[in-house]
Amino acid sequence: MSRLVVISNRLADPRKSAAGGLAVALGDALARTGGLWFGWSGTVTPDGTPGEGALQTHQAGNVTLATVDLCQADHAAYYQGYANSVLWPVLHYRLDLADFSAPYIEGYRRVNQMFARKLLPLLREDDMIWVHDYHLIPLAAELRALGCRQRIGFFLHVPVPPPLILAALPQHEWLMRSFFAYDLVGLQSEADVVHFTRYMVNEAQAQELGGQRLRAFNATVRVAAFPIGIDVQEFQRLGRAPDAVQTCEALRAEYSRRQLLLGIDRLDYSKGIPHRVRAFRQLLERYPENE
Repeated sequence: MSRLVVISNRLADPRKSAAGGLAVALGDALARTGGLWFGWSGTVTPDGTPGEGALQTHQAGNVTLATVDLCQADHAAYYQGYANSVLWPVLHYRLDLADFSAPYIEGYRRVNQMFARKLLPLLREDDMIWVHDYHLIPLAAELRALGCRQRIGFFLHVPVPPPLILAALPQHEWLMRSFFAYDLVGLQSEADVVHFTRYMVNEAQAQELGGQRLRAFNATVRVAAFPIGIDVQEFQRLGRAPDAVQTCEALRAEYSRRQLLLGIDRLDYSKGIPHRVRAFRQLLERYPENE
């Protein structure tokens, strides 16, 4: 079986508890299959050189963790800038929150190029590469430019807005063209697939080939929705467990005479990830090479 290589902006030791849905989910998937997990170390070096960063690798059970440091300038432009001040608000339909500062995209491209350079020597010929989220949209294109021919899939963890909103992104033509370096692009919902396809057909003159395949720029990509959720039966079982019942009764007794403010975060979705991993494996094996 091919080795699974996961690339995400942040990563975590899959043997330890982690905060954040993506880290929890990917840690669970890799703990089951083994492989390589590559991403930013979380370290920002104040005096580092833009486009350069130290690579560290260590073993976490059957998973190799490979991380790269970012200098202050790259962190500001790539992470705080284009990723979180431009892409995140626009992809969430919030043009009013976006900061369209010109230098941001230069840092975004520079860091993706650096990640590709650092990752390429770690790859094996039969690896299956799975790239995650809006921080790393152009990564496959950068890997292809360096000669990478392995199968590469991508999953976007945020919505895809309609074409007119996507077209508000600085250099949106370059960014969206980057998706054609992937063999498979996974989105969260059928609505996201519709918006993505409409953009590619209307703005990039992509040809719809059937089977959710799009062709443009001399490449073919398959686009599909991979909706996931929690394990409902397991969640119900946990709610009926003695510890949960006792905790609920204790909370009722303690807070019955108080006013409470309740905040609800998204439910952890790690139970659904193994199914999505299998789906990506099957589809990438079916489409072994970007034409």
